Parts: sequence; structure tokens; C-alpha cells
Amino acid sequence: MKADGILATLDHWGRLLMPGVVLLFFVLLTLAPLHVPYISDILPLLPALTVFQFSLATPERLPGPLLLVMGVLLDLLLGGPGAPVGVSALGFVLIRAQVVANRRFLVGVPFLFQWIGFCLLILGYVVIVWVFTALFTWTDLDAGPALGQYLVMVVAYPLLAPLLARVRPRDPLNVPEPSRGTAQPGETTS
Repeated sequence: MKADGILATLDHWGRLLMPGVVLLFFVLLTLAPLHVPYISDILPLLPALTVFQFSLATPERLPGPLLLVMGVLLDLLLGGPGAPVGVSALGFVLIRAQVVANRRFLVGVPFLFQWIGFCLLILGYVVIVWVFTALFTWTDLDAGPALGQYLVMVVAYPLLAPLLARVRPRDPLNVPEPSRGTAQPGETTS
């Protein structure tokens, strides 16, 4: 009995901490010196993909304070002197809020609709980061790199989203509904 209690506790804490650990992994991955074309373009947007994916299944496991801390950490790691701190945190909180508000349109629908929802949300995220960075630095920023980041992320989403969905195998979206019989009331088997 004692082993079941320990395993159940470890399982509970593992499922509770998994979204934060995966989000931290992708925030830290943005600093990885990868010398692969186009990969460095999508690294800053991978944490936003993580927020989107985990907000679909279990948004309560991504509380606002965690998103704020991870967003500020991402801004501090990517930014440097003169960069706005808190823009990514704002984007993460807005992504989570929009996914929670629109879960009925994003959960239990074909993958294409989730992809379209992600494309719309990540476009808003990229625009918010670009506008706030331009306003904060008071410079005329080129929108080309931001648009390139967005396009690469839209293309990469079908490859990365199923992998992130597999990270959460015990969440409600990945548990099949109990199979139901097809017999109608009053039918008998022969």
C-alpha cells in the first residue's frame, strides 16, 4: 500500500509540474547555439507553442504567475540592454486567456482547426512583441524578421504540436472515451 501512495504522489506531482518544466526547457532552448538554418528563427516562439498546447488540455497547470516568470525570463535571456522586459509574459498570458476563452472551438476538432487557431494566436503574439519592442526602443524596426519567424513557426507547427501533445499522455485530451456498445434498447444478441 505504501508503494502505491508514493507512486501516486510522484505521478500527481509529475503531471502537475510537467507543463512548467517543458516551458522552462523551451525558454532555455532559445539560447542553444544551433547552427541549423531557420531553427534559430523559431526558437523564441517555441515557448508560445508550449503555452498554446498545454492551455488546450489543462490550462490550470499553467497559472498566470508561472507564465509571467517564464515570459520575463525569456525576455531577459533574448533581450539585452534596451529590450522591453515583460512583452513575452504579456503574450503568454494573452495566449492562455484566448485558448481558455475559445476552448470549445479548439478542443475536439480536427487538427486543421487547431492549426488555424494557433496561426491566429501566434500572429497576434508576434505583432504584440514587434510593436512593443518598436515602441520601447523608439526605433523603426524591420518587420521582415518577425514575419519570417511567424512563417517558419506556422510551417513547423504540424511537426512540433503532435510531439508536445505526446508529452501530456495522461491529460484528458489523450485519454480515449470509454467504448460503448452499439446495441439499441430492446435488442438481443443472437
